[in-house]
Amino acid sequence: MTNHENLSGLDKAAIIFQVYGESLALSFFTDLPESSIIKIRVRSKELTGIPPELKKTVLEEFYFKMMTDKYQNNKPSSVRLFDFLDDLNDEQIYYLLKTEKETVMALAIDQVSPSQRNAFLSELNPEIRNVVIRELGSLKSIPLEMVVNIAHELEKKASFLPEPKVFSRGGGKKIADILNQMTEDEASNYLTQLMNDDPETYAEVKKYLLTFEDLLSMSDDIAADFWANPDIDLDELAKALKGVDEQTVNTILEVLPKKKQAMYTPIEKPMRKKDVMAARKVIVGLASEMAKSGEIKIEDILSGSNDEMIE
Repeated sequence: MTNHENLSGLDKAAIIFQVYGESLALSFFTDLPESSIIKIRVRSKELTGIPPELKKTVLEEFYFKMMTDKYQNNKPSSVRLFDFLDDLNDEQIYYLLKTEKETVMALAIDQVSPSQRNAFLSELNPEIRNVVIRELGSLKSIPLEMVVNIAHELEKKASFLPEPKVFSRGGGKKIADILNQMTEDEASNYLTQLMNDDPETYAEVKKYLLTFEDLLSMSDDIAADFWANPDIDLDELAKALKGVDEQTVNTILEVLPKKKQAMYTPIEKPMRKKDVMAARKVIVGLASEMAKSGEIKIEDILSGSNDEMIE
């Protein structure tokens, strides 16, 4: 008896009795009459020398039929086993999966959007992340019944997750907003300290924060777009440029329209520092508004002084 196609239903049931043992196998056949159970029990004792591969084929067929019957009798509202993940945000998905085996992690994140998948992987330590990525390549080897069971267990666990709440977590933008309310000197001192103590946070803050020094260091093409903006008042510009070296001032004036160049009058007499800083704040505020509207990009302004030329 080596051909699966030649096996009768009685033979297949008898093989299941052999593999699981009578007490466990009986739980699979609760709807059968006692007379049929006796026939299976007798036949299981008669069958000998069943090849392991044949037993495996019978079990796989049985599992598939059992799970198919289960979900036909109790069909879910969606044909997607993992549709419950659609209602979870990135943080909830992380807390749902962070203690699971790498195989379960891989199977679950294979069901979500690429952005959610990347967000989850970025939270893992590199060693576990590498294992999960490898597991993503071998998901086809997971039996159907295991996939169904994993989905069922994760759905139960997901029901106990706290509802997502909207609240502030600080971050680079929040710090930038605070610094924008400070004087230029105060903000500069804080940024210098932050750059030395926490370069990663400093880089995050600089994505959202412009200083007057940033505007003076812009690349030529970005500078031409910004300083020629008609909304820049010449009197405010003259105040803001008070104390700036002559070469930098001339570079800025060169990109102004000829009419504005002729109208520009530098301030020769001493000025109070707070008036200069106030004027610079106005100029920086205009740059920030242009960045919000998409006319210029903060990253372009910040990268200007670091651009390298290739001959």
